[in-house]
Amino acid sequence: MKRFLVPAAVLGLCLGLTGLASACHHRNSGCGAPADCGYGGYGMGSYDMGSCGPSYTLQYQTEYRTVKRTVYRVVPTTTEEEITENVVKPVTHEEERTRTFLVPTTKEETRTRTVIQTELKTEERERTVMVPETNEVEQKFTVTVPEMRTETRQATVMVPEMHQETRQQMFTVMTTVPETVTRQVVCYHRQPVLDCNGCVVGCECVPETQNVTSTVLRCVPQTQTRDVTVNVCNLVARTQTYNVQVPSSHTEERTRKVLQTTYKQKVEKYNVQVCVPKEVKQEYKVLVCGTEERSEKFKVQVVEYKTEQVKRKVQVTTYKTVAEEVNETVPFTTCVRVPVAPVMAAPCPPPPCQ
Repeated sequence: MKRFLVPAAVLGLCLGLTGLASACHHRNSGCGAPADCGYGGYGMGSYDMGSCGPSYTLQYQTEYRTVKRTVYRVVPTTTEEEITENVVKPVTHEEERTRTFLVPTTKEETRTRTVIQTELKTEERERTVMVPETNEVEQKFTVTVPEMRTETRQATVMVPEMHQETRQQMFTVMTTVPETVTRQVVCYHRQPVLDCNGCVVGCECVPETQNVTSTVLRCVPQTQTRDVTVNVCNLVARTQTYNVQVPSSHTEERTRKVLQTTYKQKVEKYNVQVCVPKEVKQEYKVLVCGTEERSEKFKVQVVEYKTEQVKRKVQVTTYKTVAEEVNETVPFTTCVRVPVAPVMAAPCPPPPCQ
């Protein structure tokens, strides 16, 4: 609602300003009104004292007015109504029915079948076999006979020889030298102990340090040279002759008697057992599985569904439009003339009359 009121107020304000400007123009058109009486801008015209009257200025004033408006609102209304519904209820009753089922049965039957029986039969057959024969035969073969022979060989060897040489040897000898040394020795001497009355009650040992002079033997090393005879070993090359046993071998042809086996063919007869198949009919008993049809009666619980009409009360919500008057604050703008202090200015040339 407010969106439509504001543009309407602005439109009315513009129309009012337009009428005010046109009235100013008609009123001053016969007395030489200046060109800015409403032409310089709507609502901001002014006159000077040298023309038609006192100068003024148009100003816009906005004030807020309380306006009563009608507002339509949707209000929910809840009422209790009675409705009728169809309800399906189960009803159980007992029925007697008959069912047929198959029962497995077993019975013995005699059947006949043909089987193969085997009989043994003796037959005479011939076969060729290889018979071994062993004979003694002379055979020549070659063997390698080992032998040893003696050879004389020479070798150069290094033989050690010993001889004596005289050499000089440096050695250290420790010499004992006497030396006087002064040492501090702690000695103890007895001293009487007095009581508070000056009487001797005992004695005590008091340590005392004294310097004692003693002679000490100190070892001083001295280096000396002496001649020493040593044995020196030198290696001398010499040639020696020695005999060695060298193995060798030679080939010989020899003769020996060996047993040699040969095979000859020989035909011989033998008896074998041969299987002869024969068909024989025989009877046997088997268990045969079958089915037998039986009937029985039984009772079952049958459920049926019946439709019934039930009335109950429900909450029904309806909506209706309610008119309500409210007070709203609306801005209202008016055009007011404000007088301006006179300013002396040169008269303007009169505009052409219309």
